[in-house]
Amino acid sequence: MQTLTPKALADEWAKSKTRPVYYLCGEETAMKESALKRLEAIFKPESFNFSVRDSETTDIAQALDEAQTSPMLAEVRFVALKRVEKLKKEPMKALLAYLENPCPSACLLLLSDWPREKVDPIPAALGTECAIVNFNPMSPAQAVEHLNTVLLAGGVKTDGEALETLVELLGTDSVTLDGEAEKIAIYMHGQNRVFSPDDALALAGFARAQNPFELSNAVCAKRPAQAAQAAAGMLASGAEPLALLSQISRSVERLLKVKRLSAAGEGPAACYQAGMSPGQYHAALRDAGAYTEEKLLRSLRRCLEAEELLKSSSKRDPGLVIRQLAFEITGAK
Repeated sequence: MQTLTPKALADEWAKSKTRPVYYLCGEETAMKESALKRLEAIFKPESFNFSVRDSETTDIAQALDEAQTSPMLAEVRFVALKRVEKLKKEPMKALLAYLENPCPSACLLLLSDWPREKVDPIPAALGTECAIVNFNPMSPAQAVEHLNTVLLAGGVKTDGEALETLVELLGTDSVTLDGEAEKIAIYMHGQNRVFSPDDALALAGFARAQNPFELSNAVCAKRPAQAAQAAAGMLASGAEPLALLSQISRSVERLLKVKRLSAAGEGPAACYQAGMSPGQYHAALRDAGAYTEEKLLRSLRRCLEAEELLKSSSKRDPGLVIRQLAFEITGAK
């Protein structure tokens, strides 16, 4: 079994290469769906050689029989199974048995959003000719590159600082960034100029007098009242709850990183290992002193729980989830 990045997967398909099984996993659900659409666009399979099924409602035996049926007037038959984490015990056993000896004339695509608290049995069952593709959350640098690629495809040239500002404000979720790219394309239509940092702040709902980083600064400084006020104000101005969650979680991650680097005695090079300037590193290290490592780890777990609440079909008020999270991280011991 090989591990591919989403880009390596796209490059592989561009060369008309396929494998018996691809396992598309990770939290970037929208990018997995885009990969499936890309496959259709590249290989253009006929309907009788291509099917997409939902694992929760499909008959897994029929799906696997289809995968083992010779393709009609083509070299490969494509079968996609979405949400394989929803498979019950017996259907999962059938799938794992198929993975031990997959049909060479089929390309089975498995898409999953496996819950963090459960053990995923699929990677260990993949053979040497198969591949796992990690659609994990993008790093800030990857998110900037992704946003730039989408905007260039729409004919919009951007300032690098503007892209970094947007990622800092909105987070790295591809759905959020792609939606913002659509707004930017409309905003810049007919304007023969570069999209600037001021444009980024304006579209994100901030006036020049406002501080878009007030929430992350309050979290780092462990100021409960300021964090609550910042979260409420940003939500009232139309900020996306997931974007605010991203600001909070990145702040906590930054504090944990500098605390561990300092404890390891990395010295002057620590700031570069943290991806910060010396000034940023020392400011973060000062702020990290207000938190214990245990508290930061608990806070990261709470961020993950909050993300699952926001992305699930629960009836919780997204704004309340964010305000409670900000208060819990900054106000509790």
